[in-house]
Amino acid sequence: MNDSKDIKNLVIRNLRPTDLEAVTRIDSHASGFIRNLYFERKFKRIFGEDARLLISLAAEMNHKLVGYIMGEANTGEYGIPEPVASVDTIGVDPEYQKLGIGRILLEDFCSLAAKAGVELMTTLVTSEDPDLIAFFERHKFRKAKMVALERPLTPVGGHGR
Repeated sequence: MNDSKDIKNLVIRNLRPTDLEAVTRIDSHASGFIRNLYFERKFKRIFGEDARLLISLAAEMNHKLVGYIMGEANTGEYGIPEPVASVDTIGVDPEYQKLGIGRILLEDFCSLAAKAGVELMTTLVTSEDPDLIAFFERHKFRKAKMVALERPLTPVGGHGR
């Protein structure tokens, strides 16, 4: 294996505001979509003054950002009494996938949440992404009791008329 991709060189650290460009590069390279505005907003929440517990980690190898994970913790939403955290964004540079970086990020994320008193970890994954579903299932995530509901919206007059 190339030394530059040796997992022993992996460093997990807190995400920094200066990581925005690398995160958007990894995401667009991995997903095929450009979501710069999403990540700009996400970074403003992470590094702004938000009352929620936000968790964000970066994976760095040889001083290069190669992965990230972001999420938040909430309590008492929709009748769930225990503290819950959710993973809402995770990514690994395609050139560094299959090395276990996603697993390490997820485990460190879960560990930090548990230390903060969180008892349950959740995530939402589109049913059209079997690879991501399989990733989370390999790491002990199971179908939740909650049901995600959606409603397409069409602009109409006020009050549903």
